[in-house]
Amino acid sequence: MSTIQSSAEHLTLNADGSSKDIKFQVNGVEKASISSSGAFTSTTIDATKLTGNLPAISGAALTGVGVAGITSAADATAIKIDSSERVAIGNTDAGNYSTSADNLVVYDATQHAGITIASGGSNKTGNIYFADGTSGDAEAEGYIEYNHLTNALNVGANHATALSIDSTGRVTIPNQPSFAAFRSSGTWNASVSDILIHNGEDYDIGNNHNTTTGKFTAPVAGKYLISFWAMTNDDAAYIDHYVAIRINGTHHKRIYSSSRAADHHQWSWSGVISLAANDYVDIGGGDVKFYGSDGYYSHFGGHLLG
Repeated sequence: MSTIQSSAEHLTLNADGSSKDIKFQVNGVEKASISSSGAFTSTTIDATKLTGNLPAISGAALTGVGVAGITSAADATAIKIDSSERVAIGNTDAGNYSTSADNLVVYDATQHAGITIASGGSNKTGNIYFADGTSGDAEAEGYIEYNHLTNALNVGANHATALSIDSTGRVTIPNQPSFAAFRSSGTWNASVSDILIHNGEDYDIGNNHNTTTGKFTAPVAGKYLISFWAMTNDDAAYIDHYVAIRINGTHHKRIYSSSRAADHHQWSWSGVISLAANDYVDIGGGDVKFYGSDGYYSHFGGHLLG
């Protein structure tokens, strides 16, 4: 038998029997109830009347608290906002931000930092970092940075700027493969099977030209501007000779000349060549005597266009 009992200023409502609920009705209509397992249900709750702290609540048991178009079936921390108002999305753990300036960090399933957007402090620099895939690693594999002070956009990887666009629209690519080589000194003869080796360099971005073999090796596939010029030192008339621009040892273009007098002759060629990664370009001789003299009279160069 269900009872209502008062003792020592306690009011006890007892629903007698298993699986029996205590029900609260108004005008014959149930408004709330307490089940035999202790679960309290109510048709409405006035949140303005609530005080104190709520106990831990499982999000899986909540209904009607979402925003249209947003749902969650997460069984772990999916979004974290810390005391510094930084937001971490994904498989997060405490203290796994890259720096104190990070406002948003996105992690993958194994806690690799995917994208970091940093405020940059007083410089008002906006950055996007792409992490290197190491769990919890704060180092960035790549980044896109906009510096408001210089109005410059920088793109880089492994902590080195690979491309920069300044406020006037000028683009600089400091690591673009490029070289300029020369013959350091003296006169050298080149037979049909010889390579014209330019053993000195003005510069070589990427170290792709070999001063020992005379070969320029393309580090990546693309269109390359190749240029060559040199001065012959013929000591006899009526000599037919040529120089070949070669790709992987095969003639691509030839420069041909027939001397009519023992004299110096200037040879030159430039053009755009399509190369695959690891293709090489060299200059093949054809019974030609070239003049060196401290690098003033010969040149072999190349530059990646794109």
